Amino acid sequence: MRKAMLFGLVGCLLGVIAAPPARAAEAGPKAFVVLVGVKDYTDKAIKDRVHTEDDAKALYDLFTNKDYLNTPADHVKLLLGTKDEKRPSEEATKDNILKALHWAITKAGKDDLVVFAFLGQGAPFGERSCFFGKDSTFKDRAKDAINAGEIEKELESLKSERFVALIDIFFKGFDAGKESVQEPNPMDLYKIFLGNDDKEDHQAPAGRVVFLATNGLKQGLDLEKNGLFTHAILDGLKGKADKEGYEADGVVTVDELVKHLEKQVPELCRTHGKTKEEKELIHHVLGSRFNHFALTSNPAVAADAQKRLDKFSKLAKESKLSPAITEEGQQLLSRMPKLLAHQSLRKNYQKLADGDLALADFTKARDQIYADMKLRRADAVSYARTVLLAAKMLRDNYVKEQNLGDLVGHSVKGLCKRIEDKKVPQELKARLDKVKTLDEEELKDLLSDTRELLGKREDLDKSKDVEISLLMMTTHLDPYTTYIDKETLGEFKRGTDATFTGIGIQIRKDSITDQLLVVTPIKGSPAYKAGLKAGDIITKLTRETDSDGTRLDQTEVIDTKGLPLTDAVSKILGKPGTKITLTVVREGADKPIDTTITRGSVQVETVMGHKRRDSDEWDYVIDPENKICYVRVTSFARNTFLDLDKVITPMVEQGAVKGLILDLRFNPGGLLSSASDISDLFIDDGLIVTIKPRSSPEHSYTGKRAGSLLNFPMVCMVNGGSASGSEIVSACLQDHKRAVIIGERSYGKGSVQNIVDFKPTGGQLKMTTASFWRPNGKNLNKSSTKGTDEEEWGVTPDKGFLVELSRKERDDLAVHQRDIEIIARRDLPAKEVKEPFKDRQLDKALEYLRGQIKTASKVEPKKAG
Repeated sequence: MRKAMLFGLVGCLLGVIAAPPARAAEAGPKAFVVLVGVKDYTDKAIKDRVHTEDDAKALYDLFTNKDYLNTPADHVKLLLGTKDEKRPSEEATKDNILKALHWAITKAGKDDLVVFAFLGQGAPFGERSCFFGKDSTFKDRAKDAINAGEIEKELESLKSERFVALIDIFFKGFDAGKESVQEPNPMDLYKIFLGNDDKEDHQAPAGRVVFLATNGLKQGLDLEKNGLFTHAILDGLKGKADKEGYEADGVVTVDELVKHLEKQVPELCRTHGKTKEEKELIHHVLGSRFNHFALTSNPAVAADAQKRLDKFSKLAKESKLSPAITEEGQQLLSRMPKLLAHQSLRKNYQKLADGDLALADFTKARDQIYADMKLRRADAVSYARTVLLAAKMLRDNYVKEQNLGDLVGHSVKGLCKRIEDKKVPQELKARLDKVKTLDEEELKDLLSDTRELLGKREDLDKSKDVEISLLMMTTHLDPYTTYIDKETLGEFKRGTDATFTGIGIQIRKDSITDQLLVVTPIKGSPAYKAGLKAGDIITKLTRETDSDGTRLDQTEVIDTKGLPLTDAVSKILGKPGTKITLTVVREGADKPIDTTITRGSVQVETVMGHKRRDSDEWDYVIDPENKICYVRVTSFARNTFLDLDKVITPMVEQGAVKGLILDLRFNPGGLLSSASDISDLFIDDGLIVTIKPRSSPEHSYTGKRAGSLLNFPMVCMVNGGSASGSEIVSACLQDHKRAVIIGERSYGKGSVQNIVDFKPTGGQLKMTTASFWRPNGKNLNKSSTKGTDEEEWGVTPDKGFLVELSRKERDDLAVHQRDIEIIARRDLPAKEVKEPFKDRQLDKALEYLRGQIKTASKVEPKKAG
């Protein structure tokens, strides 16, 4: 019976739900395509786009071509600014665009392909966005442009799980005249096509993928005949993306197109961009990267693939192959499978069809492949026990009560979804339907059967089966509860501990050379001491030993051109005491420089001043005349309290502090103990925060430090990026009236996460175990409310101290904060002189403190006696 079940699932996983794209006009799944391109607009306040109509026409030609998608003309809507004489088209007015989108969405079934391409201009519209039709006007865009909400509403009715959007829109392509326009919100594109991401349990709809030329804040590049983005899309869909597996299979899938664009778009930008900004343009992909549905055929190999399919069908009929084997062969010969075992099976079917393998030998080889794929029951049970252990940990400790069966059910369905297919095997559906009522032993059997059905496969070995199951299990909880695998754990710990072992540099890919650019060395790190400088281009990595210190058989010399950033980081990191040599090209140096660095412990700065001195140390005194100090805390790591105490307390004791600004803007939080200790530094005895778990008594943190810093006025600055630990500190200081809160309302994350080791895999479970409550007795969790402005959530600035920034000001602030962290070269003049950054929130803080200090100075001290 288990053998039959195994084959049943393998057949499901290998299944090609749709016919090959070249047969889209036949019975079966269909394609519905809407293509919008507007070159010039009736309203001259909206700027022209050079190739948008050419791009839409090129896509029309591809999708209707029998060699690629073969979509019938009546299944394609082409909407242009100017009527096309060669192709059936409509004018791209607002009404026509919305009607066409509505047509595609309502016509398409679950397995039908829907393609929506919009190539043109847009603009901000309040907090949302709008798309311009031919008849739209900038001034009256509220009435005659396509509002983001209109597209979003249409997509709510979409039944298709094969939706692809190709979007090349520029949200600044207009002349606003005297109108003050809010900065575009690039995240609105996510909301439009994938739904509202504010809710804790939000997941992107199944089978939706959005390809963006840019984030909408920059205009995409134009090549000679098409836009760069469309050029790359066309190349991929015509066959260049058909690269998965050991050979092209004649079908271009979504995930193949994703990989194609990841490689081609940066190369095209580096080649054709004229400025640094243009060379650094990047595209974006929204939605699941695990979509494997077909988009087009690759005619270079599709005809040969079809001939082989025809030969196999004839052989199957003549040899009276079983329906199961016939179907399996057709599926494998139609599409390249992901798994190596399935690829081996495909090769045998190819040999069988070509007459290079006798049927008896084929049957023997096929049986052996299936035998090798069979998983031992003991291994399946081990998997089940491990997943069940995690589920019970979540059930017992998660902040909200959970049903054990629900957690297991999510892991089973999630595991099946994350591998090649979205379908749960028929054999498991009945049990999944009643999973809430199953006891622990029945749940273990369900997990064991699922894992045994999936068999041996490289994408599930080395604990990947458990890790995927835990990730999918936690996806249905809040966004802060997750599983952290062993590989990611190092990076996660570096964030919470603010320490790691390595050489201590921030790097990114250089857009011009495609090599590694040193953004900055970290103060006090081995790289800093070795003289590495911001702006250095790392061209080679040379290692005599691996990152664990084991001597290599031969010296490893790695060219960084084209080296993925994650691979570069893994090569550079390593055990303390081990060495690595970096070859760098430095501006002003005659030749490349080889620098050998001994890895060591690196402590990341989390306590910063308002600027760096010439010594690279931080300057914390922002107003020497009034003795106002400024400290920015970027996260609450293990060392943050000690570092802050080390900075502030001596200055206070020396009488150098008459006012303090504590900047927690963009601080996402960190360790509860660190946030509590920092709160205690600035308040007298009293409540700091109350933690309320579900499964244990509540616990309160109170001020207990002797010698708290109380004798000067204080400002705490927050914004929408201030979360968790930042909100504990700012709420405590506000409720104790120790500091005035200035800025914008904080994020609203009133929950506590506990991180526990998960020994079976070497990873960790991070789970929300409690809510936290500020001293005034209120919980500031936004997700516990409707999230409206009128409700109480987050930390709101004190009355009169709300200083709201525009989106541009907020982005500029984030860039400014990153810029001042860089340890700049002082041996070269600055390449560009930036205008002084105006920080209105900081100005308000300084204004308040100067007023408090001035008032205090006028109060005569009381005489003794």
